[in-house]
Amino acid sequence: MTDILRKAPVPEPLPPDRLPQGEVPAPRRVIAGLVFTELLIGIGFAMPLVASLSLKVNEIAPDAKESVLGTVMAAGAVAAFVLNPVFGHLSDRTVGRFGRRRPWILGGLAAGLPATVVMATASSAAQLMLGWVLAQAAYNAALAALAAVIADRVPATQQATVSGLFGAAQFASVFPAFFLVGLIPDNTAVLLLIPGIAGAAGAAVSWTLLRGEQAVPAGERRPVSLRSIFTSLLFDPRTSPAFTAVWLQRFLLQGANALIGTFGLYYLMSRLEMSTAEAAALVSVTGMFSVVGNVVAAAAFGKLASRTGAYRAFVVASGLLMATAMVIKMLSASVWPIYLSTAVAAIGLGAFYAVDMALVLRTMPTSTDAGRWLGVFNIAKSLPQSIAPLLAPLLLDLGTDPIGPAADGKNYFALYLGGALAALAAVALTPLIRHPRLARD
Repeated sequence: MTDILRKAPVPEPLPPDRLPQGEVPAPRRVIAGLVFTELLIGIGFAMPLVASLSLKVNEIAPDAKESVLGTVMAAGAVAAFVLNPVFGHLSDRTVGRFGRRRPWILGGLAAGLPATVVMATASSAAQLMLGWVLAQAAYNAALAALAAVIADRVPATQQATVSGLFGAAQFASVFPAFFLVGLIPDNTAVLLLIPGIAGAAGAAVSWTLLRGEQAVPAGERRPVSLRSIFTSLLFDPRTSPAFTAVWLQRFLLQGANALIGTFGLYYLMSRLEMSTAEAAALVSVTGMFSVVGNVVAAAAFGKLASRTGAYRAFVVASGLLMATAMVIKMLSASVWPIYLSTAVAAIGLGAFYAVDMALVLRTMPTSTDAGRWLGVFNIAKSLPQSIAPLLAPLLLDLGTDPIGPAADGKNYFALYLGGALAALAAVALTPLIRHPRLARD
């Protein structure tokens, strides 16, 4: 494996405390702002995805919960698919004395609150879907602009370290979700409202920490048009194979992770025949255990990747670990393997998110439209949230589960086999990640 990864040699990078002459390190305040804001946005996404949407759907449509949950999540993911690169493109071309990115970050965090109110008060699948689409729009506006701040204000020699911290914050954002789901599993409205309140309350802090962004010079301002918005959604894979490979890897690994997380509650209720309360409690415990592993792995591997420059090795390790976690869960019919699978997946996903941002910043076709390209990259995270919930019911209805009792007749063996194959496919793409900017690290 090491020989394959070294076909395109990567020279030793500079130690993290030494920057090229004339290169200014990112202020600690900005790095803190990136981490804090990613934490707020992550809470906005994590709380519904971990359990509150599942619990709300179970209240609204208990007899068709799998299909309704899949439809609601698919609608939100389609919104994210379209809007993330569009918001990134708009932030690239925003002018004003407050800079390009901060207005979108503040506006997105503030707009999340009314969206969560719509979800919390939903009495039908249609209203819940509307609220989730609005929440996706709000938080993707903030996320698209926030990711571009890394490209704008963090020098290349710090990007792997910051990528790891960014990934750690994303994983840490799941902790409140698991904690609160275990604490108040029956109060779905509160679980849905908390992300909006947290985002709106923290918006002013983010605005302050990320201050110092320069306004776009008059000579570099470019107008926004319907054509530019449409083209912001597209790119030609043939002209940027390395970017495409990184995009596909995130798509495949995020898809595998979506299968674990989205249907985790129903998996425990079916394969292990747990009650809703028992399943929610176990999801809470394993979820918090997973978050610790994710945070530690992302932060540690991000720093290690910054020192070694071996970004691709971390991607390979991540895919293999994710596939292993899928196989363990696929074959499990008792509680203890669930903990083992959680630990393996936590380390694997943490390793990937420690380097994926650093990789995409080096492989995106141009750096002048960072918001647009990072928005396109974020599609690889949001699109699986659309496809996985729609594909999962097909796999769940494919034959019978050969392992567990499957009280509801669902085939979780087939579901997690699909996830394992997706993770291995991500590993197979690694040799395609070659780019001149990687050779300079």
